[in-house]
Amino acid sequence: MLNMRIVRGPLGEQEYSVILSEYNRLTGAGIPRKEFLRWVQDSPEGPAWHAILETDDARIVGHTSVLPIRAGFRDRYLMSGMSEYSFVHEDFRKVKIKGMEDVNRPTFIILLDLLFQHCIKQGFEPIFASTNEKNQIFTRKVGLRPAEFPLRECLLVRNPIAAARHTPNLELKQRAALLGVGIAQKALWAVRRPFTRSNHGLRAVAIGSKALCFDPAQLSFYEEKESICWRFIPEQYILYVLEQAPLDYLIVKRGRADRYLRVCQYHLSSVKSVQPVIHGLLEQVRTDQAIGIRWAVYDSGRLAEELVAELRGLGFLCARRTRIVMVHKEFPTYLEPCVWRMSDTHFCFDP
Repeated sequence: MLNMRIVRGPLGEQEYSVILSEYNRLTGAGIPRKEFLRWVQDSPEGPAWHAILETDDARIVGHTSVLPIRAGFRDRYLMSGMSEYSFVHEDFRKVKIKGMEDVNRPTFIILLDLLFQHCIKQGFEPIFASTNEKNQIFTRKVGLRPAEFPLRECLLVRNPIAAARHTPNLELKQRAALLGVGIAQKALWAVRRPFTRSNHGLRAVAIGSKALCFDPAQLSFYEEKESICWRFIPEQYILYVLEQAPLDYLIVKRGRADRYLRVCQYHLSSVKSVQPVIHGLLEQVRTDQAIGIRWAVYDSGRLAEELVAELRGLGFLCARRTRIVMVHKEFPTYLEPCVWRMSDTHFCFDP
């Protein structure tokens, strides 16, 4: 039999070490300890809630957590919750939890469900998870329902071989096609580069130095100072502002030889800013020796269509995709994609 406890952090150093080690082993995530502690301890809304499974000798064999995340919605702040760092050791997945011997549900499902129910009582709104398709069957069993967000994934390749090798979620034929497209894109921008303006008006500023523009009618994240400083690690992210449009900004995740420079969150008042923005981002791509630029444009009206058209005109490859966020059924309002101001910020927690 296993013991289960629900507790709010901070936990002990040894407990954190075991949880992170087991999570990385079972998922292959490779999350650094410093970043893990940042996410579970330092949110402006306080430390995470944890559900922990232990043997009688206090060995941790299962874990899940809900990170409290401040969200803006309809002129007020909410304490939303994101499910993260879930696992049960493979040797204990069929072992019953004490006090729940008669419950005919898998141990992992019980663990998730009890933590979600606890966090709902604590006032979390909404509770959600970003998970792969394989795990969605489990999250449905604990009350999570899919909200589907259509988008265009837009890529501009600087290093075609690295793009074909490292771009995620592609089949072999798609990788071969991307190699060809990347070669054409690189040639196009080699011709254009001598004619681009060096004074593009894109300027990097310190993370947290600027209050970001948001739409109070939509559920939005990481736009007030405390949340910006928590979410965006300065060594990994750059906040850009546009001199000609004071309310416009982009937050990008820096690239490297096996990763794109990735636009994670942005506000543009007009597509007239797109061309100088791309010129500025390409300078950073060269500095980082990155694969290229990756920009997910979520379908949200006319401006999104115009943005995609402008990116295509600059040589970007733009492909339709759908992101799925699993939202707890206790919060049906947030199952409607139009309620969210979605960005890639929720999908780039990797180190």
